[in-house]
Amino acid sequence: MKLATMASALALALAGAAAAAPPNWDKVTRKVITVFQTGTASMEWTLHRPDHAGARGMLKGESCASCHHDEAPEIGKKIVTKHVLEPDADTVRGKAGSIPVTVQAAYDATNLYLRFQWKATGSTGGRKMDEKNAVKLAVMLGDEKVEYANIGGCWASCHHDLRSMPDVNPNAAKHPRAKELDIRANGPTKYLKESRTALETKDKPRGGWDKVKSDSEIAAALKDGRFLEMWQYRSGEPPREGYVLDARRLKDAAGLATGREEGGLWTVTFTRRLAGGSGIHAIAAGRAYNLGFAIHDNHSNYRFHHVSLGYSLGLDNPKADINAVRQ
Repeated sequence: MKLATMASALALALAGAAAAAPPNWDKVTRKVITVFQTGTASMEWTLHRPDHAGARGMLKGESCASCHHDEAPEIGKKIVTKHVLEPDADTVRGKAGSIPVTVQAAYDATNLYLRFQWKATGSTGGRKMDEKNAVKLAVMLGDEKVEYANIGGCWASCHHDLRSMPDVNPNAAKHPRAKELDIRANGPTKYLKESRTALETKDKPRGGWDKVKSDSEIAAALKDGRFLEMWQYRSGEPPREGYVLDARRLKDAAGLATGREEGGLWTVTFTRRLAGGSGIHAIAAGRAYNLGFAIHDNHSNYRFHHVSLGYSLGLDNPKADINAVRQ
């Protein structure tokens, strides 16, 4: 082997080793974000003023977190105890209304690292909806190009006509593009307004599951970055990654996430390359991103999860809600 080739190989190996080294989390700032039960409070519900007093502020661009960051525990408690916005009382009975989560972020020359820690709730209420996974944690990341993600994070993908939501269409699986859009017998999966020709926020049925834009329009939106990237840790199956635009599109992603529960404390860490690509946002200093995350605990599934409000993410940006520091 030539010396130049050997040197290149060694440089690559050293770069890979450096990128693989985990951050020193003791030196990384911690931010506590409360995730909470949300019941059937879809994006359409939040934008309908008779239902949600904050709708006017949202339409002016005010973020959900600016009003509700400190109210999350109270909202979650009302949903699991008084069943406000929760028609399926048996599913949430005995569950924690909210979970405080410690979030940390760091990066190096190659990767972004996000770590989430929370105490297991120990809830015994509700049925096991996902037998394989006791816990799932999903993150959605946007590049400030998805309209409602700037206001409410992953709420931009939550609609009143999705699986397990009030206005789901019982005949959705008969749609001509059902297989392509992963529409099953129990209804559609997540999607964004950017992929629909219209979205009903007032009259029933709310949403726009069947008003899909053309393939060329969706391809253009994907190329332009008008999508939410999604990562998912699963305690009993491989992690997954992908994006949400016209549907939730995920595939297995070995090495994306690790998780463990020790002494009642869950720790989940995502390692994601900074480089972008199709359905992957490029992450760089000097830019702002919106981020939301959700936890399915105690074998829960579908909308029966604890969800965060939307927050900002930056690299070495003290003004961001979650600031990733370089190591």
